[in-house]
Amino acid sequence: LDACSALGKACNEVSDFEDASQYFKRVKEGYEKQLGPGSEKTLDATFSLILATGMSERETVEKLRVLVERTVAALGEENFVTLDTLNDFGIELRQNGEFKEARSVWERCLVG
Repeated sequence: LDACSALGKACNEVSDFEDASQYFKRVKEGYEKQLGPGSEKTLDATFSLILATGMSERETVEKLRVLVERTVAALGEENFVTLDTLNDFGIELRQNGEFKEARSVWERCLVG
């Protein structure tokens, strides 16, 4: 599954979002089955899948918002994957012009 994830990331880098989505979906489902829905690898794969699906910016941000809270609940505020997800969520918010919320998310990272 790690190799499949790497392949999804490679597809993402060359803007092949359709294939990237398929690989990330396979990775997410595999980790969910092997490790459970709250595992670090499952949550990280879910994050990658959300970004690769080509949803609208608003829809992406909403799905990431839910994922962030799910990640915090499963792994805690101080977990590396949680903090990485929060940071990346802040980047998405900033790119969408949601500067105040991005700042709040990054400040939350500093506490963790």
